[in-house]
Amino acid sequence: MFPVLAQDAQVRFEDVTALMGLDVTGSWVDIDNDGWVDLAPRWRNVEGTRFVATDAGGGGEYWADLDNDGHMDFFGYAGGAVSFGEADGSHSGFQLPERPHGVSDGGVLLDFDNDGLVDVWWAGYENWPVAGAYPDGLYWNQGSRRFALPEVAPGPARPTRGVTACDFDNDHDVDVYGSNYRLQPNQLWINDGDGSFTESAGAYGALGGGGHSIGSAWGDIDNDGLFDIFAGNFAHPGQPQSRFLRNLGPENGYRFEDRGPCGVRYQESYASPALGDYDNDGDLDLFFTTVYGGDQVVLYRNDGDWRFTEVTGEAGLGDIRETYHGSWGDYDNDGDLDLTTKGRLYRSSGATGHWLKVRLVGNARSDLPEPGAVNRAAIGAQVRIQLGTRTLTRQVESATGRGNMNEQTLHFGLGSRLDPVDLKITWPNGLLQLVDGIEVDQMLTIGYRMKAPVLRSIAAKPFGFWFDTEPNRTYSIEGSGDLKAWEVLEQFKSTKRSHQFSDPRQEKFQQQYYRAKVVE
Repeated sequence: MFPVLAQDAQVRFEDVTALMGLDVTGSWVDIDNDGWVDLAPRWRNVEGTRFVATDAGGGGEYWADLDNDGHMDFFGYAGGAVSFGEADGSHSGFQLPERPHGVSDGGVLLDFDNDGLVDVWWAGYENWPVAGAYPDGLYWNQGSRRFALPEVAPGPARPTRGVTACDFDNDHDVDVYGSNYRLQPNQLWINDGDGSFTESAGAYGALGGGGHSIGSAWGDIDNDGLFDIFAGNFAHPGQPQSRFLRNLGPENGYRFEDRGPCGVRYQESYASPALGDYDNDGDLDLFFTTVYGGDQVVLYRNDGDWRFTEVTGEAGLGDIRETYHGSWGDYDNDGDLDLTTKGRLYRSSGATGHWLKVRLVGNARSDLPEPGAVNRAAIGAQVRIQLGTRTLTRQVESATGRGNMNEQTLHFGLGSRLDPVDLKITWPNGLLQLVDGIEVDQMLTIGYRMKAPVLRSIAAKPFGFWFDTEPNRTYSIEGSGDLKAWEVLEQFKSTKRSHQFSDPRQEKFQQQYYRAKVVE
C-alpha cells in the first residue's frame, strides 16, 4: 500500500473534441515547444483553450528531434516515412529503404548507441496471407539527415506489431520489446552496448504468454523503481490472455515474473495499452483498447499490490469500441491526464491529488554524432521520486502499445503530498542528476548540463555511486570505459568522499576514475 498517496477521488472524462475545435486527434507532442502539448501532426494547442489546424501533413506516429535542431520530427511506420520539422512549421523528408511499404504495424524511436542522435526501429509485421513475417529493421541515424542499416540488424522475423523501448536493466543502453501476433512469443532485444542486440525474452521470462500480442507498455507498476511490462494479448477463447510482467531487479538478473491478468477481465479483441496515473494517486493505471464491435475499451485503476479494478463506466468511458488509438497527455496543463482514443479528446476532471510535471531537454545541438551527448528530446531519460519506501518512476519514450505515443513531458501523481520532492534523473548516457526541493503542482523544465534548482550530483556507470558537491552548480563528466571508481578534479578534492565497493573486483578499478568539472 501507499498511504501517503491515498486518495478517494471520482475522476470523470468528458468528450471535448468538438468544444476544442477538433474533428480527429493524433499523437501527443509539443510541436512548437511552447509548453502546451499538441495533437500531431495537424492540431496546434492554443494554451489549452482550443486547437487550430496547421498545414502539417503526413501520418506521423512517433516523434522526436531527429536532427537536434529544436524542431520535432516524426517517423510514420505505415509507409516508413521520416519527416523533419522546419523552422517555418513545414515538414520534409523521405522513406526508409529495405522494406515493402505498408507491411509494418509499428516501431519506436530510440538512441541505441548513445551518440545523441535518435535512431529508428521499424517493425516488420507481415503481408498476410501473401507472405510470412518480415524482419525488423534498425535504422542508424548517421547525422545530416541520413540513416543506414548497421551491420548487425535484428532477427529472426516474427509478425511484430507494437514496439516499445526501455533501459529496464539499468546498464545505460536501451532495450526493445516487440509484441508479436499469430501466437508467437514476444521478443525482448537486449542491447549489447556494441551496436548489436540479442533476443532474450525466454531467458528473461518476458515471452508475454505466447498470444496474439498487438501492443505492450513499459511502466513501474509497483513503485519499486524498476520498469515492468504489461503485455497486451488479443485472445480467442482459450488462448493466452494479457498479463503483467514484474521486473525482479538486479538480485535476480532483471528477470520478469509473470503475474497474470491481475484483475483485467477477459475480452477477445484487446489491442493497445497505455499506462498513466489518471487519478493522481501515485501509481500507474491502465487504459486498454479493443477492436471488435462487441468489445469495449476499458480503464483499470491500480489499487496496489498488483490488483486492478475496472472503472470504465463510472469514469464516463463506457461504450467506446473498435479502436487501436489510446494515449495519455495533459493538454490543459491542470496536472491531471487527459485521454485520446478513437480519434476523440476526453478531458479529465475530479482528480484531487497533487502532481508534478517534468520536461527534460538534452544537450545535443548538432545533427552529427556526439558520443556522450543526450538527444534534444531526451528520449530514454528516466526520472524517479522517492516517497518513503516507494519510488515513482517514469521515462521519456516515443511509443506505447501499437502505434500510440503518450506526452513526453513526464507526469507524476503525488496524492496528498504537499512537501517538496527530490528528483533523481538518469540520462541515457548514465549521468545521474539530482534536483532537490521541488515544489509540487507545477511543470518544471530541466536541461542536461544546464543550470537547475539545487543540482548536486553525478554518477559513474554502472553502479551509480555519487558524491555531494556544491549546490546550484552543474557538472559534466570526463572519462570513458566501464569505470567503477572516480575522483573529482584538484579544485574539488575537498568534497571527495570515499566509498566501500561491494564488487569483489574493486582492486582492479582503484586507479580508474571519472573526473567532474563545473560547466560554466
